[in-house]
Amino acid sequence: MGIPSYFSYIIKNHSNIIRNLDYHQNIKKTKFNHLYIDANSIIYDAYHKLEREKTIDKLNRDEIENLIIDAVIFNIQKYILYTKPTDTIFIGFDGVAPFAKMEQQRTRRYKSEFLSKLSSKNDSTQTPKVKWNTTSITPGTNFMNLLSKRIIYEFSLHESKYAVKQIIVTPSIDPGEGEHKIYDHIRNHISNQDNVAIYGLDADLIMLSIFQLVYCKNIYVFREAPEFGNSVKANEVSIKLPLFLNIDLLVSSILTEMDCKYSTYDRVNDYVFLCFFLGNDFLPHFPAMNIRTYGIQILVDTYRKCIGNTMDRYLISKDRKIQWRNVRILLEEIAKHEKEYILNEYSLRDKMENRKYEQTTEKEKENLLNNVPVIFRAEEKYISPTEFNWEDRYYKILLHETRETANLKNICNNYLEGLEWVYKYYTQGCPHWKWKYNYHYPPLLVDLIHYIPHYETEFILENNSKPFSPYTQLSYVLPTSQFELLPKKISNYLLTNFSNLYSSKLEFKWAFCKFFWESHVDCKPIPLDILENWDKQFININV
Repeated sequence: MGIPSYFSYIIKNHSNIIRNLDYHQNIKKTKFNHLYIDANSIIYDAYHKLEREKTIDKLNRDEIENLIIDAVIFNIQKYILYTKPTDTIFIGFDGVAPFAKMEQQRTRRYKSEFLSKLSSKNDSTQTPKVKWNTTSITPGTNFMNLLSKRIIYEFSLHESKYAVKQIIVTPSIDPGEGEHKIYDHIRNHISNQDNVAIYGLDADLIMLSIFQLVYCKNIYVFREAPEFGNSVKANEVSIKLPLFLNIDLLVSSILTEMDCKYSTYDRVNDYVFLCFFLGNDFLPHFPAMNIRTYGIQILVDTYRKCIGNTMDRYLISKDRKIQWRNVRILLEEIAKHEKEYILNEYSLRDKMENRKYEQTTEKEKENLLNNVPVIFRAEEKYISPTEFNWEDRYYKILLHETRETANLKNICNNYLEGLEWVYKYYTQGCPHWKWKYNYHYPPLLVDLIHYIPHYETEFILENNSKPFSPYTQLSYVLPTSQFELLPKKISNYLLTNFSNLYSSKLEFKWAFCKFFWESHVDCKPIPLDILENWDKQFININV
């Protein structure tokens, strides 16, 4: 999912970098060499379109799945027609994800189950529908296996049909997120002067594309989502979907925004690293810095003062290493004002809390639920930064730890590992399949700065870690109500031997979140050694 609302931020503040298909075809006459499709988003789009049109209300599971697959194939063909690539069509589906991503997937699926149950409870007049939901869009399910076969059949070895030199399909059986399969191919197989079109809805595509400009300077991310166009000023570009985001122009615009005394192209790598502090799929955002309010402004202004206005001072060196001593300089300055920034967030959230939220109609009730984090703020008020020892309460209520040195060391080192893990994941590929951040919230900056090294070092070292199997990932991310997606022998094995690891009672944490979908779920932890044992056991289970 990337940084929440980052796509909206980009197109609101850098709308000059967005152009429609007509501009590329008829004015600029762009010839795309390569088309890369981050295909999982197409599956979700296809399902939600059928759901909105109520096409699926009276269909059985097989009919629904065939309709979705037909729509996915149609849309892929449409994007090929839009871009007319000459060399490569690359279709990437999500395979088994790194453990850090599995944690986020688990949270999303438990929230989805909760909302589904709530919707059914509140709408008892509805006629029962076929039980199919987007949880099936997970590697290892029968649906994803069927989809993979159909996509391979429709596209593999059909280069002449689409007038390209090669078509590559990486199905869900191949480990790795679709977008990272895409950028691994870009890093290793294309020319620096080629024109590349990348389809996808994830804000991470922007960050990843910026980092890959060293390999290919002409990258365009495109999408059809209507909200993409709605944020563009009507007098600047015709809102005719799809719209293309020019990554090289975006970099120029970002460098102008950064306004550093010593402005070089390399500063944009630092900008992407700065954005890690705003949260992503692997690390939470800092309460003091929220992208929806002043987060980017705080980071960029502080960066300019402490880093960008000094010659040859960077967060990421020219040989692409994290300069921890400079990261420390940056965060020490922000930490001086951390309490002030958090109190500013409290003030803004107080105003949102005091709004009147109607709850008469179904739509109003849905809006109320969505805004729960700014209405019911017991944890934030318990922390209360205006009162003595608020830092202790922050750790106690949000990280379930006391603010003792041993605990702070573990939390802060885990977070620093995360910064390095995400950076390497974005620039080199997955550095460690079994790493994850172990908390829902970050340490406070006033504590973190004491654990940032003054010297160059690495927290995540190369190792021979392997991805989990699809069945282990499913066993980790699925609530028991969705165990029908697992082979019967595996679901029986889990329920017989590990039912204590699955809780039907969910506890949500939403302090410093704006919307309910951003909230965290306190699931029971499943230790790494148990997951690795499942991998071994599932190999021996004949499914």
